[in-house]
Amino acid sequence: EDFAVRTTGIPGLGALGVTFGNIVAMDSPSSRPPGSFHWGSVMRHELSHVYTLSMTNFHVPRWFTEGVAVHEESAERPDWGDRLTPDIVIAIRDKQLLPVAELDRGFTHPKNMGQVLISYFEAGQICDFIAKQWGEAKLTEMTHAFAGTATTPDVVRQTLGIASEELDKRFLKDLESRNKAVVDNLAQWKKRAVELHELASKGQHADVIARGPAVRDLYPEFVESGSVYETIAASYTAIHNDAGAREELSRYWHAGGRSPAALKQLADLLTAAKQETEAARVLEALLYIAPLDAEVHQKLGSLYLAAKQGAPAAREFQALLAGKPVDEASAHFQLAQAYRVEGRAAQAREELLAALEIAPGFRPAQKMLLETEGVPAR
Repeated sequence: EDFAVRTTGIPGLGALGVTFGNIVAMDSPSSRPPGSFHWGSVMRHELSHVYTLSMTNFHVPRWFTEGVAVHEESAERPDWGDRLTPDIVIAIRDKQLLPVAELDRGFTHPKNMGQVLISYFEAGQICDFIAKQWGEAKLTEMTHAFAGTATTPDVVRQTLGIASEELDKRFLKDLESRNKAVVDNLAQWKKRAVELHELASKGQHADVIARGPAVRDLYPEFVESGSVYETIAASYTAIHNDAGAREELSRYWHAGGRSPAALKQLADLLTAAKQETEAARVLEALLYIAPLDAEVHQKLGSLYLAAKQGAPAAREFQALLAGKPVDEASAHFQLAQAYRVEGRAAQAREELLAALEIAPGFRPAQKMLLETEGVPAR
């Protein structure tokens, strides 16, 4: 609510970020529970607004600026985009999506808060569809067209060469075709997912592992809290099957899962399996979800240090120190190690002295300092 009051003057805003011209205001990564929102994705979304608003002198319709922003979230990183939630599946099933010419109403005059979120999804999907069918350049062309205060139907006809009603028709056909299986299976998935969670709560892990994949595959896009992926992985963990847990959590990550606990577990399992490069990729992705998590910086820095990659290791230990860790001496020592890998002897010496100032008896730091000074260690 502090963020809401500081940006609009009243509580209850509900947004993760807002854009005022060239200024972006966002929730801090520490403002919400880790994993509850994707900080990097929100930043990219809000920066997109800066471009579309400035290019059109604020004449762009709400659906288009939001649609381009949602499209941009996953344009370079597919795992950054929002997932297909049950509410959206129901909206597709029940034909609740608005025509593109009326889509602004979903943001400005929603029937309920759920319609706002559905409108974000629909706008993003329309922009995805336009980029796929006509090319990314068409989105830029549409942005310039909106700068002339043209209406949505006019811009669609001018840039795409079809009526907005025809765009609706083609878009819905594509959307419904791509999501037909999930829409058809939603009720069955809900019922069987509940049954699977009940089996897990009773400790019937063999049954969860046997039945889980079929339930998961009814709705593979669902990666929210309590996903079937996590339930299956937990059962593998309970019976000490690390390979099974690793494989399931990897599926979860590639499907867009964002739970910090699950992704840290996956990174640990990958590291234990000598798949350090993949473990680092998981932790790098997690940085954009939980950038203030000291454990993530520690794990990632250690992986890079072991791989003799000094620059990224130094970046992680610098971030760790910025967060004031409990064991500051060790963090300074690890940063010194990273600097030594980079060949930055002077900076390494400074970090060793900082470590020894905190813990004078820190033997590894003493030994490394003597080596740095060219004095044989005893």
